[in-house]
Amino acid sequence: MQQLPSDIESYISQRLIEVLPSKARDVLRRAGQIATERSWHAYLVGGYVRDCLLKIPDYDIDISVQGDAPVLARQLAEEAGASLEIHQGFGTAVLLFESERFDMDVVTARREWYDYPGALPIVEAGSIEDDLTRRDFTVNAMAVRINPDGFGPFLDPHGGLEDLRHGLIRVLHAGSFMDDPTRIFRAVKLAVRLGFKIELGTLQLIVQAVRDNALATVSVERITHELLLTMEEPRGGAMLAELDKLGVLGAVQPALSWPYPDGTMAPDESEPLSGQERSDTCLAIIAAEFAGAPEDAEALARWLRLDVRHIRLMRDSARLTSLWPRLGEEELKPSGTYRLLHDLDPAALRAYTRIKAPAQDFVPWSRLNDYLDRLRYIKPAISGNYLRELGIQPGPLYKLLLRDLLDAELNGELPEREDEERFVRQWLVRRGEG
Repeated sequence: MQQLPSDIESYISQRLIEVLPSKARDVLRRAGQIATERSWHAYLVGGYVRDCLLKIPDYDIDISVQGDAPVLARQLAEEAGASLEIHQGFGTAVLLFESERFDMDVVTARREWYDYPGALPIVEAGSIEDDLTRRDFTVNAMAVRINPDGFGPFLDPHGGLEDLRHGLIRVLHAGSFMDDPTRIFRAVKLAVRLGFKIELGTLQLIVQAVRDNALATVSVERITHELLLTMEEPRGGAMLAELDKLGVLGAVQPALSWPYPDGTMAPDESEPLSGQERSDTCLAIIAAEFAGAPEDAEALARWLRLDVRHIRLMRDSARLTSLWPRLGEEELKPSGTYRLLHDLDPAALRAYTRIKAPAQDFVPWSRLNDYLDRLRYIKPAISGNYLRELGIQPGPLYKLLLRDLLDAELNGELPEREDEERFVRQWLVRRGEG
């Protein structure tokens, strides 16, 4: 049972705005004033209201206005110095505040329907009640009016407060996951993030939607977008494990899996990670399942329509997994570590260092980190110009000498430039070139 404020209306009137950064408070108050001047009603809706009641810091602010959201957003952006993205077809806008901890979504209160499963919604202007009814889960279907004549009333037409109190994620209607199967990802993500349970009926609807192949009605790009958002979460590994248990990942693509419910293969959060670092690490973990077959990891990345950077990351994470035993061989010198790793994508290698499980394998783990932090930056003082001055022209011999010179440098055998010059002379003598 979640501990919520005993007097919801009083708590909202005192805390709803005051917990925000001062800039956000000013913009919200101004939004209410502009709405009143135009005889509109404006509301704070969704996740911010939910998290405020749970006393969780949240600066993802959503405003729903019974009026024209792009018009309201343009005036707010101009007055507050924010940049603006407008999606006129949906009656929505996003205000982006540079150097602030928050952004602000402004939407026209609307009703929506779907022409067929998995389609993008058809929308038209509606009331705040319509707007709350179209939302995904009851705990996201609460609102508070923000016009300046006083905050309130608190609107909760679908029992979100009660589900919030009992820690439940519940859809608003039985066809929700068929209309928009990406809500399956959001249900799991929200449940894990908040430590809630998915309500039994909602869980059954998820299972049924997966069995009915509802995810096939959604474009790969939208599915991948949801997957990457999930991977960016601090508990993204636990979310992926739950999606795998529900059969969601296999329904998306049979080669896609996350068989790590115990959390051993997950991003290490001992140091703060960015969303991109988390998603890179999760992709590296998925790719590690393809050790010995990096072409299969690359094929999965391409199927998911990932960009070139992510494709390279998955391919080389699989390659690194197959090289891991060699990286732990006792006799391996620093030059050998360099030769094993220098053709691999540094982003894949760095992602690998953020996985919990390999850190227990000390020798290859330390060599991987040594390569990333030191070895890959080592260069001999002698360059090709010096070799040309000695009469050695670029070619097979030239490349072989430079390679052996770098190996000796990596192994700590040539601390000074004169040591490098002596190495070159002795190398040429051994080859009969000196």
